[in-house]
Amino acid sequence: MANRWTVLTIASIFLMGGAERASAWSEEGVRLFIEKAIDALDNEIEDFYEERELTLIETATDPSIFSQRMIFEIDRLEPFPFLDVPTDRTRATRKYGAEALEEAGDVPWRLIDSYRALVAAFEASDFEKVDMHSAEVAHYVGAMYVPVNVSKDGDGEPTAQHGLRERFDSRLMEVYAREVDIDTPTAIYLDRPEDYAISIPRRSYVWVDNILYFDYLSRLGVKSYDRYYYEGMWLKAEPLLEQLLTSAALDTASFWYTAWVTAKRPALPKK
Repeated sequence: MANRWTVLTIASIFLMGGAERASAWSEEGVRLFIEKAIDALDNEIEDFYEERELTLIETATDPSIFSQRMIFEIDRLEPFPFLDVPTDRTRATRKYGAEALEEAGDVPWRLIDSYRALVAAFEASDFEKVDMHSAEVAHYVGAMYVPVNVSKDGDGEPTAQHGLRERFDSRLMEVYAREVDIDTPTAIYLDRPEDYAISIPRRSYVWVDNILYFDYLSRLGVKSYDRYYYEGMWLKAEPLLEQLLTSAALDTASFWYTAWVTAKRPALPKK
């Protein structure tokens, strides 16, 4: 049964109507996986990022910085399992055409650009840029771990489930953020970070049909997308949502750690 806080939160969400969301997973969701990403780091670099936690969260959820669509509808470009997506943006443009990329989105290449910029910022010991590019990495990783962001069917239009993206990655999280329990992963060194970036939407995509089905079941027998819909959706989607946020935390931490190691582990400032 939803508690009073949950009911009030749902009511406030409906009052917001179609307001533009700042970021995938909502601000609360981004806070959760960035906190766990910091916990996933080792010693010196963990302390460095811990001091910047608030800045990273505020930057990663700033709609004035991330105003573009946070989608990458990979099934517009390749058939599953999407094994031939180029890591190079220029090659991708030649392969698919600029118009197709405009329609599908370009989040993986933005992630690759931000990762490379983060390496350069660490090499230059430019820690203001480190903050900015670290927030970019978190934002783009988080966006691709929203499965409905990586499919042309993700907003539910082909199946008359319109608005699914907002219901799943924003409203559901805003209602149940206090109940989310994310595991603490351990950051790993990425041997091929560009290839890894391209692989994220592939791993996320496999859950699209599950979320469409959860949404369909949760809508049965209710008059609208009301508290009963969200209660049903949460009961079905909670384990998957927590798994996706844990993966977002792991990959964010791993890109940060890999950038620092690739930059030859520069000395980090301390308070």
